[in-house]
Amino acid sequence: MAYGEKRGWDKRARKWRYRGRYKLPDGSWGSVAKDDNGQPFYTERSAREYAHGLEVDVRRKSFINPRDGRVTVTEWAAGWIESIDVGPLSEVEYRRRLKNKILPHWGSVAVGDISPAAVASWEKALRAKISKNYADGVVGVFRTLMDDAVSEGLRRDNPVAARKSGRRGRFTSQRPQPKVIATPRQTLLIARNALKMRGLNEYAIVLTSAYTGLRIGELAAVHRDQLTLKDKERGPRIHAIQQSQYVGGQFTEIEPKYDSGRGLIIPRFLADLLQELMDSRPSEWVFTAPKGGRLLRGGDWYSETWHPAVHGRAPRGTVRGAKARGGLRPVLGVEGLTPHGLRHSQKVWLDEGGHPRVAVEARMGHVLQGVEGVYSHVTLPMELRIADQLQGLWEDSLRPVVDRREYGPFPPLAPPRRKRSPKNLP
Repeated sequence: MAYGEKRGWDKRARKWRYRGRYKLPDGSWGSVAKDDNGQPFYTERSAREYAHGLEVDVRRKSFINPRDGRVTVTEWAAGWIESIDVGPLSEVEYRRRLKNKILPHWGSVAVGDISPAAVASWEKALRAKISKNYADGVVGVFRTLMDDAVSEGLRRDNPVAARKSGRRGRFTSQRPQPKVIATPRQTLLIARNALKMRGLNEYAIVLTSAYTGLRIGELAAVHRDQLTLKDKERGPRIHAIQQSQYVGGQFTEIEPKYDSGRGLIIPRFLADLLQELMDSRPSEWVFTAPKGGRLLRGGDWYSETWHPAVHGRAPRGTVRGAKARGGLRPVLGVEGLTPHGLRHSQKVWLDEGGHPRVAVEARMGHVLQGVEGVYSHVTLPMELRIADQLQGLWEDSLRPVVDRREYGPFPPLAPPRRKRSPKNLP
């Protein structure tokens, strides 16, 4: 039967400390010196009652040994990260969030000592320093880490999930932020800017992304033999059956996101453009880097290619041996558009065309849930109507818009960087 016993004098609290003793499932005696909130027992009765509750859990076969929860978050995370089964880039991101945000704060804390209030305080401070999306990702990894700790019997509940139950604190809208999308005409103007900067390859990437909805990683992995441009019965198609990711310092082709490999019918103009692109160079891949190597979309591409194509750049003369370059005017109405926004744009175009939902979602690589997903199917006539609509949108986009401005003024020329010398070093 559970009982409490005196352990020692707490000099700071000036009280006697107690511990509870209870029978473990194997018949041996266990001891506990703190409650669920990590507070010590200062009376024999509180220690005995807590220990009695543990014996009740033993009889009900729901017992969690408090000593198991003494493992630190660092120790638990080291084994946990090796057990998860996610994609290569997802695993890299999980490890980064653990190293940079979770372990610096929680690493030395015992898993069983983490409280919902402490998690709420940490999350509030975290969201004040980093973006919402990144904070959501970090908290999501921590929540999963604690979920698995509960499953492993290290604690009774998830302190991250528990704080989410019920409405509490300041109201936060759950409405998604509006996405920046482009019309077919704006997409053409962006593609023309890309053509001036990087040539036919970038021009084709912008238009292919917008008129197929394929992600950049999927476009980077399309081989020449995955294009069917001469099929007159089923229509010209591009087959996206893998995606390319830069993992561990090298390119790796893996399964597409959400197992969404698919063959997409494309409009006639895009088939002609892709044929022209392939005829312009010998390459294993359809889309390449500027010098013909594997397509890589990193930080430099966003700042040096995508951003100027959307937001423009100022003209520049010859500077310190660098060649002069022409200016690019920004495309009005798409400020803040991301490459992924082209995928969102195609979804809007198809919805405006009134196509069956099953055909639209299949083109996006999504799966309809529920009964609708079981009984709805995509047919060839549905796909051909989509291709006809996209061809019509392309032809309409070629007509200049005379009743409104499409381009903005050239951005101001950035001031030249000051060359540092020993005299002006800080």
